[in-house]
Amino acid sequence: MEKNKVWMIIIFSVALYIIMGIYADFGKFITSLEGFNWLFIPLMLIIVTISYFIRFLKWNFFLKHVGVHLKIKDNLFVFFSGLAMIITPAKAGEIWKGWLIKEINGESLNKTIPVVITDRMTDVIGLVILSLTGVIYYESSAYLIIIIMALFMVFVAIIRSERASERLIKLMEGQAKKYGGDVRHMHQTFKKTIETKYLVGMSFLSILAWFLECLALFIIINGFGQSLNILLSTFVFSFASLAGAVSMIPGGLGVAEATISGLLVFFGLNPSVAVGVAIVVRFGTLWYGAVLGLLVYLIFKKRILNHNIKQ
Repeated sequence: MEKNKVWMIIIFSVALYIIMGIYADFGKFITSLEGFNWLFIPLMLIIVTISYFIRFLKWNFFLKHVGVHLKIKDNLFVFFSGLAMIITPAKAGEIWKGWLIKEINGESLNKTIPVVITDRMTDVIGLVILSLTGVIYYESSAYLIIIIMALFMVFVAIIRSERASERLIKLMEGQAKKYGGDVRHMHQTFKKTIETKYLVGMSFLSILAWFLECLALFIIINGFGQSLNILLSTFVFSFASLAGAVSMIPGGLGVAEATISGLLVFFGLNPSVAVGVAIVVRFGTLWYGAVLGLLVYLIFKKRILNHNIKQ
């Protein structure tokens, strides 16, 4: 991502959080932050880090399933560097992981990009399932969940249907003939990654990983001296994450925060506390990951990439 775009995102984020503070009554907002138990921050970061390692296991399983093999240290570098792309629209920038793998062992992108996409799909499945915990409390959320699941089912049906996928491939070949072979290879990789048993297993890991981030929200709410049961906390965070992803705004900025704070107010929290919770939990589940990913890439890129080039 270009440096000027990164700075634009940071400036936009700061402005957004200031606006949220003003909306919540800045004085009351500051008071709510002063009353927050900051010892809950390390606990949140530990839980989020564990969720990252669960996602790494899923990522590693996916790669091995399609025949892409990396040393653990190299794959850890690729995965955690990819977290820097968490602030791109719907995390689409994680496709960059395919280029990192290519630099490390020369693996073709038509093998790795489908893995990145399917990996994100299982994240969406996990979030959708977790969001179901609160549909009975907030019925309007059902519309977004149904639309997302319908799109997912259509995608899987097209990939699995020889007739439909062949028509789509021929259409793409007509638009860009030189990439025809790559498209066919990607299709074969997609078919491997969406095998039913495998997709279910990887989606279960996604549910576990995302539940830990929902747990982080539950903990932060308690850190503000408030309470919301774990089911509603799970719904609030998972649904807000879905809304942020669907918005296609970098990092879901504004959308996720507004959804979290709005739902918390809907479920009885004071607006100033709800905004405080949203900002703190997004620090731990968005900005922590982005900074961690950037640091891993900057610190280890020469050691990992140069070492593999020499070999």
